[in-house]
Amino acid sequence: MKILTLILSLKTNWTLLSPSTSTPPSPLLPPSTGLLPPPPSSTTSAFLCSLCSISPLLRSRCSTSPLHRSHCSTSSLLRSRCSRHLSCTEQMARWDAILSLPVQNPPTLEFSACDLVWSKVEGYRDNMDRLALVPFARVDDFVRGESNNKDCPTRFHVEARRRRSAKTDSKPKVDGILEYILYWCSFGPDDHRKGGVVRPSRSTYVPKKKSAGRPNTKRGCTCHFIVKRLIAEPSVALVIYNQDKHLDKKGLPCHGPQDTKAIGTRAMYAPFISEDLRLRVLSLLHVGIPVETIMQRHNESVEKQGGVSNRDDLLTHRYVRIQERNIRRASCELDEDDDVSIGLWVESHQNHVFFYEDFSDNDPFLLGIQTEWQLQQMIRFGSGRLLALDSRFGTNKLKYPIQSLVVFNSDNKAIPVAWIISPSFSTSGDTHRWMRALFNRVRTKDPTWKLAGFIIDNPLLDILAIKEVFQCSVLICFWRVRHAWHKNIMKRCSSMETRAKLSKALGQIVKDICKGFGAIESFDKFMEDNVNCRSFMDYFKAVWYPRMGSWITALKTLPLASQESSAALEFYHNQLKIRLLNENDYDINQRADWLINKLGTKIQAYFWLDEYEGKDDFSRYWKDEWASGLTAWRKARTIPNADIVTEGERVKVVDHVVWNPGSEYAICGCDWGEKGNLCEHVCKVIQYFREKGLGLPSVSLLQYNQGLINMLKCPPANSFIRDHAVSLAVWVNEQLSAQFGKSRRDGDSDGRDEMVNSCTRMEVDAELC
Repeated sequence: MKILTLILSLKTNWTLLSPSTSTPPSPLLPPSTGLLPPPPSSTTSAFLCSLCSISPLLRSRCSTSPLHRSHCSTSSLLRSRCSRHLSCTEQMARWDAILSLPVQNPPTLEFSACDLVWSKVEGYRDNMDRLALVPFARVDDFVRGESNNKDCPTRFHVEARRRRSAKTDSKPKVDGILEYILYWCSFGPDDHRKGGVVRPSRSTYVPKKKSAGRPNTKRGCTCHFIVKRLIAEPSVALVIYNQDKHLDKKGLPCHGPQDTKAIGTRAMYAPFISEDLRLRVLSLLHVGIPVETIMQRHNESVEKQGGVSNRDDLLTHRYVRIQERNIRRASCELDEDDDVSIGLWVESHQNHVFFYEDFSDNDPFLLGIQTEWQLQQMIRFGSGRLLALDSRFGTNKLKYPIQSLVVFNSDNKAIPVAWIISPSFSTSGDTHRWMRALFNRVRTKDPTWKLAGFIIDNPLLDILAIKEVFQCSVLICFWRVRHAWHKNIMKRCSSMETRAKLSKALGQIVKDICKGFGAIESFDKFMEDNVNCRSFMDYFKAVWYPRMGSWITALKTLPLASQESSAALEFYHNQLKIRLLNENDYDINQRADWLINKLGTKIQAYFWLDEYEGKDDFSRYWKDEWASGLTAWRKARTIPNADIVTEGERVKVVDHVVWNPGSEYAICGCDWGEKGNLCEHVCKVIQYFREKGLGLPSVSLLQYNQGLINMLKCPPANSFIRDHAVSLAVWVNEQLSAQFGKSRRDGDSDGRDEMVNSCTRMEVDAELC
């Protein structure tokens, strides 16, 4: 109906649009004056504007109409309405095209322009803009990727930035911008070369005799791009690449290998050192390596490779000295009030905080810390592998205990990828919130990231929340309980025979519980049979007996983590104790700001250097805090089988006697074992017995076998599900065979033999069933 009305109005008023139609003279003015009639009414103006937006033909005829010319010449307001209506229509079409583009998120730690698919959209001044949409949280990854361009290494800096508040009273616009950032190549935009152009705002620049660490960095490069964070999509960044070539205003290369005039100067390389070298320098300084030693080792490595080949080779003594001075002058106490100091630290380290909640009436204090390096390690070693939670550290010595999330590297050593600091009275309901925040942060960097399993060491944790967030299986680790039992047995019982007897009995009870037929009555009988060991029984009854209910439930319902994982967690726990709790001033342990600062600086430095291949160059400066090496399980593989001698019910490994050989609860008299730790001698005996077929398989493998037997007993009604389960089991078997075959080629055959023995035993069990 509206269209029909518009057509009828068009027929009626067509004479208004015809250029050949003469306009009747006004009765108020003489014909000789040649003046046009007065402006049309508002209704006629609105009609003209509606016609202007219908068709280009109508728009051209409208513009030649005397009536329209009279209207536009006498009313600038109405003329602006016409042009504004046209520009708004075109602008809306442009933004519709932009917002319909897909958001690209490459599954790499860094990405550059070549990793994106760029679209061309008509921009301002009749230019075609190259643009793409990426997650706003990954803008820094794009900037780093562009800076690490192999053809022209550089660094992009923020040349201009504008922000506005997300909260506004006015109606949000489709092209409204929350944040505008202009990134420019650090070799521009000014040109300090001879004859170069400096912008008028920089006309006061006076060249110095010695540049402040920036020689040859301003060469007039025009490469730049714009990042816009839109109100319509705050989680998305619009990247507009205005100039993607590193050229000056004359169109010539101005830096990098393509610039012939830059050969032999620092303009050949990036203007700043890489992030890896910066972390290396800071880590070495944090652990106490002198500046002169760092520079000496660096210069030796440059000479060994035959001279300068990249920007990192141009590391200066002055830069390292400045970093050392900044570390020495830094203070962890930003305020006398500890809570205020924590708030100030959080404000200045936003990139290191993934979750923060101050004390309130309903919620306790909770702080989640994860540096950029830790995030990279979590993505690298966590995808498709295991993530473990060390849920309790420093309960008695620190103001706030620490929870550590760790991954396992290629040597199965634990690397901390996040720290959670909260009071000991915080509830398990807080777990879901910080885990969700951490998971979202990782998935923003890598949308394909997924865990294979999550290991916990506390049965009271919110297991349902872990499964909901990470969508993976949950395993229980018994290392903390075994460590406490072992330590107190060695402390409260003097006879090795008594120690071995108690440890063997506890180990058998735990194994029965994991198989599904143990209960709390087993511990009652254990305390009755060993009433003579009064000291340990009093300890066990007071500390552990009230907790065994939750542990029995967890051991029956959750798979048990392997001994190698337990050894890695125990090794990490001891490393953290040596590196963190080594302050002479006990009062400083009661400040949370000191704890947060040390975790983000010194503690990360130690773990970063554990992964550094050149750490042996600084071995003369190693201290107890720099205690590294292999875990007990990996150390056991370095002990030859010839060093094992069987002596009745005992086994001698090198110079140490192991009681209860082949058991996970064996007793060793070495210094490490006396402290309650799982030593390499016990691990070697376990590996040796399984290799020879003298010992039972691990509890973890028994649980896996039991799961397969249960599946055979209760086949699914749908044959498709059964076929899928069988194919999955075959695939797992192939993966295990390949992994153990690799271990055998490396001289480690215990794992494959354990699997063969376990499979044989499983066949026997299946026949009995």
